[in-house]
Order: sequence, then structure tokens, then C-alpha cells
Amino acid sequence: MTAPYSGKHILDLSAFAAQRPHALATAMACKLLAAMGASVFRPIPASGDPFATLAPMLPDGSSAVARFLLTDRIALGAEDHRREIPFDAAIGDNERVSASHALLRVRFSVFGPGDDPAMSELGLMALSGILDATPSKEGEPHRLGGHQPAYAAGLAAFTAAAAGLRNSRHDFVDISLFDVACWLNWKAAATVVLFGREAAIRDKAQRGGWHTMRAMDGHIALVYMNKDWPALRDLIGDERLQDARFASQKLRGENMDALNAIMAPWFAARTRAEITSMAQAQRIPIGPVLTLQELLSDRQHSARKFLMRNGEPRTPLMWDGHAAPWQDVGVDNHG
Repeated sequence: MTAPYSGKHILDLSAFAAQRPHALATAMACKLLAAMGASVFRPIPASGDPFATLAPMLPDGSSAVARFLLTDRIALGAEDHRREIPFDAAIGDNERVSASHALLRVRFSVFGPGDDPAMSELGLMALSGILDATPSKEGEPHRLGGHQPAYAAGLAAFTAAAAGLRNSRHDFVDISLFDVACWLNWKAAATVVLFGREAAIRDKAQRGGWHTMRAMDGHIALVYMNKDWPALRDLIGDERLQDARFASQKLRGENMDALNAIMAPWFAARTRAEITSMAQAQRIPIGPVLTLQELLSDRQHSARKFLMRNGEPRTPLMWDGHAAPWQDVGVDNHG
């Protein structure tokens, strides 16, 4: 089977993006297009590739982020993309994309066309309210791991490019990084808009029990809804959990320290596998927190061929419910 975008030429301008979120979003969009068969051309500035020093760094001195995002690229010189290469799409931030001759031009900015102030991913998460989901007792925000705002914006750009490539006509697509971040947090944003901030605070209190618990051999992610509390309480089997302080999710959130003190010994006395099995039998959504080494041998990742033998990830695309057949060539699955 021929890959969907085989024969399409994409100009990846991530190395020239003025801001890091824009660069990461561009690279993610182009990674997805490359995984779907497109030929992605990436010019590098004379000063060098800015992705080469993006943390975290691997033992060989290369960037893990660059290795993840920049597979299957065709490198160009700084000005080579100005040659008569018939690009079907160009993706990047405003200036270079607007100057390209591609049929489809996808442009990233913070707030929309012409509104592109300096902005970090941390700033995007703060402005969109995402950081409010992970507050600390000390008041300092917890930055979420990875590059979730940028990668989500890259997915939005890929979706737009997929539609544009199908139409094969001249067009501009503008992606607002802030709008995408707000969409990621749409439940909280919608609650505030429709019912006010107090309602959002009450909603967060309803999820007050979501955290990790130490097990005998690691940690367990304790995620449960109000409806799951009776089953969890009975599973642990400590009479103190019948106390009125724990009668509702709101009260459990207000008395979290006391609740954790009661539950902690039960979790600490069991392995993650034992806890997961017992919880699943009661339909409680509890699961293990895996180490990096365990992820390499995870059966789900193996079945999806997400990691290759050297631990390098690939995009686990599905086509009609099966692994994309054009991706099977040369794949060295670790499983």
C-alpha cells in the first residue's frame, strides 16, 4: 500500500522559527507528515541547527528531542528551499512561511496573525489555565513534563495540512498556540465561562484524590471518580475510611493528609502488579507508574511497535485498525 502523502513535498522551517514553541510545533507537524509518507525538506541556518542542543541530551551528545522529532528529514542548506522545488506545503512561523512559494502555508503564532509576542510553553500553560490543574502547596507551579502545548499545536497543524493537501490549492492556515492550549484545557475553561470560577474550584475539589501512592516496588497512580470510592474503600478494608470526613469527594479533598495516612500502609505492603490486579477486578482505574526501563519492555508499546530496539520511538500509526503497512519496512521492533 502506498503511504497517503507519498510524492508530497513539505518544507519544514522549524530551524528558523523565532521562538521555541513554534519550532517544536512545526517539527511535530512535519514528523507526522513524514510518517505518512511525505518527503520533508528541512533547511538548516548557517549558524547551525538549534535543535542540536535541546535537552535532554543523550550519552552520545545528541539531543533526544531532535532524535524524536527530526527523523526522515531531507537536509537543505539555509537558502536551498528558495530553489524551484515544488513544495506542496510549508510549515513554520510567520515570516519565512509567508515568503515561501508552497501551495499550502501553515503559520504558527501565539495569539493569531500579527499577534506574536515572546512566549514560552510555561507561559502558554499558565495563560490557558493548564497549570491550575497541578498546583503545589507552596504556590509554585509544577511545569508539566515534555512539550505538550507545542506538540498539540503540531497535531493541529498536521490536521490542517492533511485537509489542505487533499484540496491541492493555494491557501493559508494560521495556528494559534494559545487557542490550542485553551482547547487542551477546554473543560476547565468552559466551566469558568459558563458557571464561574467558583464552579471550577468545586470541580477541581471533586478530583482531589488524584495522585500517586508508594507501593512495595514503586508507585501507583491513584485515579478514581466519586462513584469509585465505595469500591476503593472496601478494597482497602480499613474501618477508619467509613469516617464522616471521607463521605464525599469534596471532604476527602479537604482531609487528604488524613486519608493518605490511612491508605498508605495498604499500598506500601503490596506490589504494583498486585494492586493493579485487585483494582481492575473491582473496576477501579488504578495503574502502575512505569520506569523508563519498563517502558522499553512494555507489551502495549511492543504490540504497537512504538519503540525500536535501541529505544528510539516511532509514530505508531494505525490504518484500518492495523499497523500502517508502509511503516513495517526496516522497522527493528524491540519486542
